[in-house]
Amino acid sequence: MKKGLAVLLSVAMCASLTACGGGNDGSSGASSSGGSAASGSASSASSSASTAGSTSEEEITLQWVGAGWQANNKADKVIAKWNELHPNVKVNYVELASVVDEEYMKNLNIMISGGEQVDITYLGIDDAFNRIMNGGALPVTEYVEAAGDDYDEMYGTLAKTQLSYNGELYGVPFANNTYKVFYNKTMMEEKGIEIPETWSYEEFTEIAKQVNDPDNGVYGCVFPSTWSDLCYAPAEVAGWQSVVKDADGNLVPNFEDEVFKKNMQWVYDLAETDKVSPSYATIKAESLNRRQALAQGDTAMIIDGPFTLVWLQTYMFDDPGEGQLPFEIGVADLPYMTEEAKEVSFNTIVGAFYVPKTSAYPEWAYEFEKFLCNECYVESANYMPTYVDADWEAATESFREYTDSNGEVHEDIYPKEVAEGAVSTPYESHVAKWGKDPSLAAYYNLMYTLFTEQYSVYLGGEMSLDDWCSMMQELAAAEIANIQ
Repeated sequence: MKKGLAVLLSVAMCASLTACGGGNDGSSGASSSGGSAASGSASSASSSASTAGSTSEEEITLQWVGAGWQANNKADKVIAKWNELHPNVKVNYVELASVVDEEYMKNLNIMISGGEQVDITYLGIDDAFNRIMNGGALPVTEYVEAAGDDYDEMYGTLAKTQLSYNGELYGVPFANNTYKVFYNKTMMEEKGIEIPETWSYEEFTEIAKQVNDPDNGVYGCVFPSTWSDLCYAPAEVAGWQSVVKDADGNLVPNFEDEVFKKNMQWVYDLAETDKVSPSYATIKAESLNRRQALAQGDTAMIIDGPFTLVWLQTYMFDDPGEGQLPFEIGVADLPYMTEEAKEVSFNTIVGAFYVPKTSAYPEWAYEFEKFLCNECYVESANYMPTYVDADWEAATESFREYTDSNGEVHEDIYPKEVAEGAVSTPYESHVAKWGKDPSLAAYYNLMYTLFTEQYSVYLGGEMSLDDWCSMMQELAAAEIANIQ
């Protein structure tokens, strides 16, 4: 398992040298109208003027580096809205890629290590915290305080927990993420099946069995087992964490936990015992796309994130572009593993904008990031903003409207209840409910790397669950010892 340690250390070294950044896909709460967002912009403008001092009288240019913001002119829309309030604070957007991947991160690292100014960029929350711990990010606490901003009021208590280190705040939370079950509602109705609002993993499995139709090539569900951290998400909702502290305060791995075992047994059984989902090996060998399987009627249900609705837009109107799906889509909550998890929602901050240590104007960088996160969730198509006072209906409108490659606008693609249901988190966040120590981010990442490298051994049937969990416990303990 030296590979896992090498990955972590290389990331940490790179972070301390380059302060790199990037992002991926992306609680509830709604203001009464878009008007409140406009008043928020005025407030931001006022606080910016008061904190930036004489800088507001000069013309400066912030450098914003990202991925995917040129699509639908999102960056241009955000910058134009910003410059209505701050004409002397220009923003130059640099698009390194359409998505954040290894190549993107590599190029961003090179860019910053070469001494180029980067004031604003986005990272997944764990990547951000690794860079924060290694000195790759600048704290924004003094700017938050100077502006009179209340983080808890703006983003909830979760943000401060996940973006604080050594008493300092770093960055601005942009988007939350959740997991849902997306299903073929028409198929369910034809079979007389009603999906409950809240359901257990046993209920999910029974329904998958009822709609499973191997003779006609229809899976009861597709559990995307090649998506490693989704495999244990239900256990996280039930309070499981990959590392914990024992009675003596020592950090220990937690792979022999009974909730974790139950979760992994369920994922295995769906494919190998109940045969209602394609196996890990099948998904990998056939590059099976769960969203395409749902769209084509090859499965009744998939477990996925809200981006599913965005992907289906492209499928319907551009690639292959055959029009509206011939069935109605439904959305349900992620099945729970234990009674204690019955009223807990998977909801976590998926990413944040932060200020790299090479920023020339960190004070204004914070103001722009705050503006982008609080006032531009519509322009940025952020369907699950972390900003507490976001207009929920306006934020999810990006699901319901799509402009195809020919410029044709498609409206009312999904019912409002589907668009809002894809991002709703009716219960307390699992992170808020059970707590998560942000200072252990490096260890969580190490455990994730270990799990990703080893979990196919179990799902592929090479080891029993007990033997695999024991092996994981031993390997994880050795990794923890290596970096302490």
